[in-house]
Amino acid sequence: MLKVAKFGGSSMADAVQFAKVKAIVESDPARRVIVVSAPGKRNKEDHKVTDLLYLCSAHIKYGVSCEKIFDLIRLRYQEIADDCGLRLDLKDEFDALWRKMTSGEADQEYLASRGEYFAARLMADYLGFDFLDSTMWLHFRMDGTVDQEVSYQALQRAASGRRVVIPGFYGVLPDGSIHTFSRGGSDITGALAAAALDADV
Repeated sequence: MLKVAKFGGSSMADAVQFAKVKAIVESDPARRVIVVSAPGKRNKEDHKVTDLLYLCSAHIKYGVSCEKIFDLIRLRYQEIADDCGLRLDLKDEFDALWRKMTSGEADQEYLASRGEYFAARLMADYLGFDFLDSTMWLHFRMDGTVDQEVSYQALQRAASGRRVVIPGFYGVLPDGSIHTFSRGGSDITGALAAAALDADV
Protein backbone atom coordinates (compact mmCIF):
# COMPACT_ATOMS: atom_id res chain seq x y z
CA MET A 1 0.00 0.00 0.00
CA LEU A 2 1.14 3.54 -0.77
CA LYS A 3 -0.16 6.72 0.82
CA VAL A 4 0.79 10.22 -0.34
CA ALA A 5 0.58 12.74 2.50
CA LYS A 6 0.38 16.50 2.02
CA PHE A 7 1.17 18.91 4.87
CA GLY A 8 0.24 22.58 4.58
CA GLY A 9 1.85 25.72 5.94
CA SER A 10 0.43 25.50 9.45
CA SER A 11 1.85 21.97 9.74
CA MET A 12 5.28 23.28 8.72
CA ALA A 13 5.28 26.44 10.84
CA ASP A 14 7.85 25.47 13.48
CA ALA A 15 9.61 22.58 15.22
CA VAL A 16 6.54 21.70 17.29
CA GLN A 17 4.55 21.24 14.10
CA PHE A 18 7.41 19.32 12.47
CA ALA A 19 7.28 16.88 15.37
CA LYS A 20 3.55 16.37 14.78
CA VAL A 21 4.19 15.67 11.11
CA LYS A 22 6.88 13.15 12.00
CA ALA A 23 4.55 11.34 14.39
CA ILE A 24 1.84 11.16 11.72
CA VAL A 25 4.22 9.89 9.04
CA GLU A 26 5.88 7.33 11.30
CA SER A 27 2.51 6.01 12.53
CA ASP A 28 1.91 4.42 9.12
CA PRO A 29 4.73 2.90 7.03
CA ALA A 30 2.57 3.28 3.91
CA ARG A 31 3.10 7.05 4.09
CA ARG A 32 6.20 7.02 1.91
CA VAL A 33 5.62 10.10 -0.27
CA ILE A 34 5.33 13.39 1.60
CA VAL A 35 4.50 16.73 -0.05
CA VAL A 36 5.04 19.91 1.95
CA SER A 37 4.21 23.60 1.80
CA ALA A 38 6.37 26.50 2.97
CA PRO A 39 6.14 27.39 6.68
CA GLY A 40 2.95 29.25 7.55
CA LYS A 41 2.03 31.52 10.44
CA ARG A 42 2.97 30.55 13.98
CA ASN A 43 0.51 33.05 15.43
CA LYS A 44 -1.87 35.80 14.27
CA GLU A 45 0.90 38.41 14.12
CA ASP A 46 3.28 36.15 12.19
CA HIS A 47 3.95 36.05 8.44
CA LYS A 48 3.82 33.18 5.99
CA VAL A 49 7.23 32.54 4.44
CA THR A 50 5.75 32.68 0.93
CA ASP A 51 4.35 36.15 1.63
CA LEU A 52 7.82 37.28 2.75
CA LEU A 53 9.37 35.86 -0.42
CA TYR A 54 6.86 37.68 -2.61
CA LEU A 55 7.61 40.83 -0.62
CA CYS A 56 11.33 40.37 -1.32
CA SER A 57 10.53 40.06 -5.01
CA ALA A 58 8.52 43.30 -4.95
CA HIS A 59 11.33 45.12 -3.16
CA ILE A 60 13.85 43.92 -5.74
CA LYS A 61 11.57 45.00 -8.58
CA TYR A 62 11.45 48.56 -7.27
CA GLY A 63 15.09 48.73 -6.22
CA VAL A 64 14.43 48.68 -2.48
CA SER A 65 16.60 46.64 -0.13
CA CYS A 66 14.98 43.45 1.16
CA GLU A 67 17.93 42.32 3.25
CA LYS A 68 16.06 42.54 6.57
CA ILE A 69 13.13 40.55 5.19
CA PHE A 70 15.47 37.93 3.76
CA ASP A 71 17.23 37.66 7.12
CA LEU A 72 13.84 36.91 8.74
CA ILE A 73 13.28 34.10 6.24
CA ARG A 74 16.74 32.67 6.77
CA LEU A 75 16.31 32.85 10.56
CA ARG A 76 12.96 31.07 10.36
CA TYR A 77 14.48 28.00 8.74
CA GLN A 78 17.52 28.07 11.00
CA GLU A 79 15.28 28.09 14.07
CA ILE A 80 13.35 25.08 12.79
CA ALA A 81 16.59 23.22 12.07
CA ASP A 82 18.06 24.06 15.46
CA ASP A 83 14.89 23.25 17.40
CA CYS A 84 14.56 19.92 15.56
CA GLY A 85 18.20 19.11 16.31
CA LEU A 86 19.10 18.87 12.63
CA ARG A 87 22.67 19.01 11.40
CA LEU A 88 21.65 20.07 7.90
CA ASP A 89 23.36 23.39 7.18
CA LEU A 90 21.52 25.56 4.63
CA LYS A 91 23.82 28.57 5.02
CA ASP A 92 25.62 28.12 1.70
CA GLU A 93 22.33 27.66 -0.16
CA PHE A 94 20.85 30.78 1.41
CA ASP A 95 24.01 32.71 0.57
CA ALA A 96 23.75 31.50 -3.04
CA LEU A 97 20.09 32.53 -3.16
CA TRP A 98 20.95 35.99 -1.86
CA ARG A 99 23.59 36.37 -4.58
CA LYS A 100 21.01 35.42 -7.20
CA MET A 101 18.58 37.93 -5.77
CA THR A 102 21.06 40.80 -5.68
CA SER A 103 22.31 40.05 -9.21
CA GLY A 104 18.79 39.96 -10.64
CA GLU A 105 18.94 36.23 -11.51
CA ALA A 106 16.07 35.21 -9.21
CA ASP A 107 12.69 36.02 -10.76
CA GLN A 108 9.48 36.06 -8.74
CA GLU A 109 8.53 32.43 -9.40
CA TYR A 110 11.97 31.10 -8.57
CA LEU A 111 12.08 33.13 -5.38
CA ALA A 112 8.57 32.11 -4.30
CA SER A 113 9.41 28.43 -4.86
CA ARG A 114 12.25 28.52 -2.34
CA GLY A 115 9.79 28.48 0.56
CA GLU A 116 8.72 24.94 -0.29
CA TYR A 117 12.21 23.94 -1.39
CA PHE A 118 13.86 24.73 1.95
CA ALA A 119 10.92 23.32 3.92
CA ALA A 120 11.22 20.01 2.08
CA ARG A 121 14.98 19.93 2.61
CA LEU A 122 14.47 20.23 6.36
CA MET A 123 11.59 17.79 6.54
CA ALA A 124 13.45 15.17 4.51
CA ASP A 125 16.39 15.39 6.88
CA TYR A 126 14.10 15.26 9.92
CA LEU A 127 12.25 12.16 8.69
CA GLY A 128 15.32 10.42 7.29
CA PHE A 129 13.65 10.38 3.86
CA ASP A 130 15.19 11.35 0.51
CA PHE A 131 14.66 14.88 -0.76
CA LEU A 132 13.15 14.84 -4.25
CA ASP A 133 13.12 18.25 -5.90
CA SER A 134 9.96 18.89 -7.91
CA THR A 135 12.09 20.06 -10.84
CA MET A 136 13.13 16.41 -11.23
CA TRP A 137 9.64 15.29 -12.16
CA LEU A 138 6.91 17.96 -12.36
CA HIS A 139 7.11 19.24 -15.94
CA PHE A 140 5.13 22.17 -17.28
CA ARG A 141 4.60 23.03 -20.92
CA MET A 142 5.56 26.54 -21.99
CA ASP A 143 1.88 27.59 -21.73
CA GLY A 144 1.94 26.73 -18.01
CA THR A 145 -0.10 23.53 -18.21
CA VAL A 146 1.23 20.34 -16.62
CA ASP A 147 2.60 17.69 -18.96
CA GLN A 148 1.02 14.84 -17.06
CA GLU A 149 2.41 11.97 -19.14
CA VAL A 150 6.02 13.13 -18.85
CA SER A 151 5.59 14.13 -15.20
CA TYR A 152 3.99 10.87 -14.14
CA GLN A 153 6.65 8.76 -15.80
CA ALA A 154 9.41 10.88 -14.27
CA LEU A 155 7.99 10.55 -10.74
CA GLN A 156 7.45 6.81 -11.13
CA ARG A 157 11.15 6.45 -11.96
CA ALA A 158 12.38 8.91 -9.32
CA ALA A 159 10.27 7.67 -6.40
CA SER A 160 10.46 3.95 -7.08
CA GLY A 161 11.41 2.06 -3.92
CA ARG A 162 12.18 5.25 -2.01
CA ARG A 163 10.69 7.26 0.83
CA VAL A 164 10.67 10.86 -0.38
CA VAL A 165 9.77 14.39 0.64
CA ILE A 166 8.69 16.59 -2.26
CA PRO A 167 8.31 20.38 -2.21
CA GLY A 168 4.89 21.46 -3.42
CA PHE A 169 3.88 24.49 -5.48
CA TYR A 170 6.41 24.39 -8.32
CA GLY A 171 7.92 22.47 -11.19
CA VAL A 172 10.05 23.13 -14.24
CA LEU A 173 9.41 24.57 -17.71
CA PRO A 174 10.99 23.13 -20.89
CA ASP A 175 13.64 25.87 -20.77
CA GLY A 176 14.71 24.78 -17.29
CA SER A 177 13.19 27.71 -15.41
CA ILE A 178 10.96 27.36 -12.36
CA HIS A 179 7.20 27.70 -12.75
CA THR A 180 4.76 27.87 -9.84
CA PHE A 181 1.10 27.07 -9.48
CA SER A 182 -1.21 29.75 -8.10
CA ARG A 183 -1.27 30.17 -4.32
CA GLY A 184 -2.30 26.96 -2.60
CA GLY A 185 -0.71 24.99 -5.41
CA SER A 186 1.04 22.54 -3.11
CA ASP A 187 -2.29 20.70 -2.92
CA ILE A 188 -2.12 20.24 -6.70
CA THR A 189 1.40 18.83 -6.37
CA GLY A 190 0.10 16.32 -3.84
CA ALA A 191 -2.79 15.31 -6.10
CA LEU A 192 -0.47 14.91 -9.11
CA ALA A 193 1.97 12.81 -7.09
CA ALA A 194 -0.84 10.55 -5.86
CA ALA A 195 -2.17 10.10 -9.39
CA ALA A 196 1.29 9.49 -10.87
CA LEU A 197 2.08 6.78 -8.33
CA ASP A 198 -1.41 5.27 -8.32
CA ALA A 199 -1.50 5.78 -4.56
CA ASP A 200 -4.07 3.92 -2.49
CA VAL A 201 -4.75 7.07 -0.46
